[in-house]
Amino acid sequence: MDAAGGLRPLLEGLLRDWCGGLVRQQVIAPAQPAVHGSFRCPACGEPHGRNGEAVLPLLQMAEVSADVRYLDAAVAAVAWMRNVDAPDGAWTNELDPKSWKGTTVFGATALAEAVSRHGRLLDAGVRSAWLARLRRAADFIRDTVTPDYGNANYAAATSHCLWLSGTLLDDARLRARGRDLARASIARLSEPSRLFFGEGRPAARRSAKGCPPVDLGYNVEESLPTLAAYALAAGDREVLDAVVGSLRSHVAFMLPDGAWDNSWGTRNAKWTYWGSRTADGCTAALLELAEHDPAFAAAATRNARLLRDCSHEGLLHGGPHLASHGLPPCIHHTFCHAKAIAGAVHMGARLDAIDIAARLPRESQQGLRRFPEIDVVLAAAGPWRATVTGYDWLYKAGVFQPSGGSLSLLWHETIGPVFAGSMTIYRLVEPHNMRPGADGEDVPLTPRVEIRAADGIWLTNLFDRRATITHAAEEGRVVVAVEARLENEAADADDPPAIRIRYALDSGAFEIAATGLPPTARLVLPVIARGDEEVRQPEPGRVCVAKRSGTLVLETTGRCRRIPTVGPRIFNHVPGFEAVPFEIHPDPTGSAVARLRVHG
Repeated sequence: MDAAGGLRPLLEGLLRDWCGGLVRQQVIAPAQPAVHGSFRCPACGEPHGRNGEAVLPLLQMAEVSADVRYLDAAVAAVAWMRNVDAPDGAWTNELDPKSWKGTTVFGATALAEAVSRHGRLLDAGVRSAWLARLRRAADFIRDTVTPDYGNANYAAATSHCLWLSGTLLDDARLRARGRDLARASIARLSEPSRLFFGEGRPAARRSAKGCPPVDLGYNVEESLPTLAAYALAAGDREVLDAVVGSLRSHVAFMLPDGAWDNSWGTRNAKWTYWGSRTADGCTAALLELAEHDPAFAAAATRNARLLRDCSHEGLLHGGPHLASHGLPPCIHHTFCHAKAIAGAVHMGARLDAIDIAARLPRESQQGLRRFPEIDVVLAAAGPWRATVTGYDWLYKAGVFQPSGGSLSLLWHETIGPVFAGSMTIYRLVEPHNMRPGADGEDVPLTPRVEIRAADGIWLTNLFDRRATITHAAEEGRVVVAVEARLENEAADADDPPAIRIRYALDSGAFEIAATGLPPTARLVLPVIARGDEEVRQPEPGRVCVAKRSGTLVLETTGRCRRIPTVGPRIFNHVPGFEAVPFEIHPDPTGSAVARLRVHG
């Protein structure tokens, strides 16, 4: 673990690694303006419309290294953005001129921050051209973005963009509009937990359970950091206090290894274990706010370590097992998250004074914490950390994050993640921002009870939006009980079977007990296991998974069978893990029980 004095080397090393990867992937072909300055994407094979946002980390790297290669790369990346220019001053998200223009706010912010922080590196002609282009983008944003424009992250991000642009361009109207959007954004904090909502439209809609649309990934990596940046720049204490209070609730979801537990969020489709695929990251904001809560600095540091561990050959990979599964990374992850790292590195010597030794809330938590407005329970006993969700707000028809009282995440302090819930059906909600499914098969990673009939009908508790969750904590032991139904995708199954699931945690073991199961039902447990981790089944009811730091032992009361798959491991981009799925058959009483221990 890095000592406090190691924070700056950690961040500078990560920025150097990523900027080196970006430079190696950049196309340098001045005679071909359609590609010159863009970045080759190993996964997508074509330029991403937001390539130019790399200007900020590249100029930060030019600043700290005095290496002209990074300055040249930044200038070329901005020049390429002419390929996504729109007549109204916007940039389009893709090369398609009819594609989404809302992401103009992120390009404009990157350009404004680049000029504000590093303008002295630019010659006068480049600086002038960039400011002129910023003016056109800022005017488009001012005239277009309202509190209800797109998802809530756009209004939040625009607050900082317009304040910063207004300062650079000496335009009080831009600053005033930024302030108005910031104040409107902080009205979207849920009760009682102060979670930022609006990642789903309409933001005012409530689910059948009364839940608002909340997504942890977008909140902690985009909305709250940009609101914090606005508040610090504008000296807006009202917004700052609201953001700090909200971040405290969000940081409660961070796992001790720095992962953001967005297993339940509305935009779970873009969740990767370290965060959200095309958001900017949390690092700079949490470090800037560290004086308000020492857990913020710990969270920033843990997450930066995880980002480093998920990086290979200079690029951030979409999850811990993308590389081990032999899949190429999307470069979008790198140039977006490099912006937050650049912001942190820009803090310079201030980083050396930040204490990163605090414990995270979920590191010290024991017992239960319920977030009623999203129907999610965090449970902890001894070394185990579990998330159980009944959250029922759907981002779009046919897009399902785990629900139905499912165990959307299980983590152990010795071996890390054991289960991590994926999309129930892997669908490309945002085709340009998500990768096609791997290996030609779609096997969800969420533990579940299911019936798969010969006629293709699939019934599972994951589709049940009416499941109820109760819980109790005693000394050293926690129990979460679920009553659910096995529903189909449309939630209109005739007489869906009612089942019960009980999760019990103590210092020695984690137990899942499903009861009331029809004979054709199965308890399915996709155990996270990287391709080089040995998985053995020495007995019909016993499975052993050898991890680097310990061995996971899964014992069942009924017959346990490894589910046949296309390859030796299944892989899901949400959240980027390989796994081996097992199914446990119910006994004659309709019960299927699995008990997990770790020997280390």
